[in-house]
Amino acid sequence: MDLIALKEKEMSEQYLTAKIHEALKATHGDKKDAQKLLITWAVRDQALLLGLAKPHLKELATTQIDKVVRESKKGGKDPMLSKEDVAALLHSHTKGEKRSAVKVPPPKSSLRQASVMHQIVAAFKGKK
Repeated sequence: MDLIALKEKEMSEQYLTAKIHEALKATHGDKKDAQKLLITWAVRDQALLLGLAKPHLKELATTQIDKVVRESKKGGKDPMLSKEDVAALLHSHTKGEKRSAVKVPPPKSSLRQASVMHQIVAAFKGKK
């Protein structure tokens, strides 16, 4: 592994660890809520998603390949695509990937969420 790849891997692991700590802190150590928050962030953050998924990509790919092969044997479908079909799929999939990062609210069950909601209610009650 070259130095640049090693540095990128290290930075990716540090970023993932930092986001995990951030999720745990935001949920006051609740692992279930931290998991939900981390998944929500990962949907909007490609670096985080890649950091979470990369160690498991081989298993994920194998599972999906096995699923398609089973379905094709069951239904008699040919799972093969032409090079043009693959290129069209890749192009159509990647052209919509220009979403900007969005601040995500904490999970509904977190204490922080409850605290924020109480502050909002208090602010509206004070306006009368």
